[in-house]
Amino acid sequence: MEFENFINKTGEIIGIDLTKYKRTQMERRINSLMRSQGFTNYQDYYNKLKEDPCYRGKFIDHLTINVSEFFRNSGQWHVLEHTILPEIINNNPVPKFWSAGCATGEEPYSLAIILRELFPNVRPTILATDIDYNILATAKQAVYKERSVVNVPPLYLAKYFVKKGNNYQLKQEIKDMVTFKKHDLLKDHFFYNCDLILCRNVMIYFTEETRNNLYRCFQDALRPGGILFTGSTEQIFKASQLGMEAVASFFYRKIS
Repeated sequence: MEFENFINKTGEIIGIDLTKYKRTQMERRINSLMRSQGFTNYQDYYNKLKEDPCYRGKFIDHLTINVSEFFRNSGQWHVLEHTILPEIINNNPVPKFWSAGCATGEEPYSLAIILRELFPNVRPTILATDIDYNILATAKQAVYKERSVVNVPPLYLAKYFVKKGNNYQLKQEIKDMVTFKKHDLLKDHFFYNCDLILCRNVMIYFTEETRNNLYRCFQDALRPGGILFTGSTEQIFKASQLGMEAVASFFYRKIS
């Protein structure tokens, strides 16, 4: 009961409905963070979160993970590059893409690099959203450690990044292709008529009921024939019940 009270009250002050997250996983992460910051009970920790915005920021960052890298799961990006995107652009020369839960921006920037490289005459809309203001600020800077670019093909790395010390700065031409906005999947309105929605390694943190509700919202947000691209641990086993069909592993097309 103490933990339930904590997540209800904390959710109110940070503006996130924590009841929609998986209980066991969330409790483990919160308890780990509490211990690392020297707290032994939920009430004291809640009081600190309420009074100190720095602690609230760290809490949100820790809870929402924000781990990403360019071209994560390269085999899936190969399918996107050679099968999904050509079909989308053939049907719509001014496509609209949405990277939901974009973290530090590697995912939407990966998409932008592919589009610039393979479809240079296309002028897409690429919207990238996340719940965390701080992480969005980092994404806009587009400066990455070597571990984030390990899967970037050497040609792309040389062409679209500038090495600065131990970091890699993404070039402005790619940065300019992506628009970042704060967005809460659990309460904000979705963006509509999308040709492709990328929401990868985000759903694993939510309860099954919340996941299914979000998948229905994504289906509504896609144009007819639009594609949802999910993470490698987020297969939709009853896609047809959500108005979608699998077209490749982790790619789902809107059918109704």
